Amino acid sequence: MTTTPRAVMTPQVADDPVALRIRTLRLSQGLSYKRLSEAAGGLATSFLFNIEHGRKVPGEDVAARIAVALGDGAYEQLYRAWARVKSRGRNGRADHEAMLGAWERLRAGFGVADNGAGMPERKIDVVDGARDAGRLRVAVLATAADPGDGVRPGPELVVNTLSLDPSLYGHDATLARERYTRLRRPFAFPLDAEQAARAPGLPAGYLAVVTRETGEQPRRDAAYVVRVNGRLEVVPGSALAAGSAPEPLRASGLTDASALRGALVGRIDLLLPDVRR
Repeated sequence: MTTTPRAVMTPQVADDPVALRIRTLRLSQGLSYKRLSEAAGGLATSFLFNIEHGRKVPGEDVAARIAVALGDGAYEQLYRAWARVKSRGRNGRADHEAMLGAWERLRAGFGVADNGAGMPERKIDVVDGARDAGRLRVAVLATAADPGDGVRPGPELVVNTLSLDPSLYGHDATLARERYTRLRRPFAFPLDAEQAARAPGLPAGYLAVVTRETGEQPRRDAAYVVRVNGRLEVVPGSALAAGSAPEPLRASGLTDASALRGALVGRIDLLLPDVRR
C-alpha cells in the first residue's frame, strides 16, 4: 500500500495588523519567543505564539510591554487600542463592521501594507484618542545601576516607563517638543541625598533624566553622570571641565577631569517627581 506523505502545515498568522507586526518585528530582529518573553517581562512563550496567530488576546498592559520589548514603544497607544478592540470582539461587544473599521485604522496608524511590509511614515490621527509619537518615553531605573550602552536599558533594570506628552505644556508645547527631540537615548534614575549634594540645584528624591551622546564641552552649571563599577555617579560640570573628582570617586581611579570624561554616560537634562511605582 502506497502512502502519501503529509504536507508540513505552517500555522497561518491571523489577518490582524498588530499580530502581523509583532511577528514581523520579532523575526526581523532574530528574536526567539523565549527572548521576546524575557524582554517583555516573563510572558509564556506559548502565549506569545498564540497572540501572533490570533488565538489569544493580551491585556492592554501586556500589549504595551510587547511593544516596548520590540523597540516599537512609539506605537504603545496603538498596541493598547488593539488590545481593547480584540477584547471587545472576542467578548461579542463589537459588531463585524466596527471591527473591520478598527482594523483599517490600526493598519493606517502603523503604515503597514497587507503583506506586512513597512510603508513610508506619514502623519495621521491615531485611533482611540491616542496621541502622536511626539511623546518622550523614558525608561526609569529602579536604582542608580549602570544601564549599559544599548538603546534601552535591560528589562531587569527598568521599573517603569515615563510617557511625557509635550502637548500638556500648553503654550510651551513647542519648546517642550524641541527639548524632547534633543534628548538622545534618555533614561531616568532616582537621586539620593548623597548624589544630589554633589551638584548645585539637584533635589534628592527626584528622578534625574539623562541624555547621552551630548557631544558638548562640559558646562560648569550642569550636572553629569559617569559610570563607576556598575553604578551611576553624579559629578558637577565644573569637575568635568577642569576640576578634580568628588572625593567618593577618587578611590575608583577617577581622579581628574580626563578620567571623568572617559567614564561619562551623559548629562542630567530634566528633573521629575519620582514615579518609580
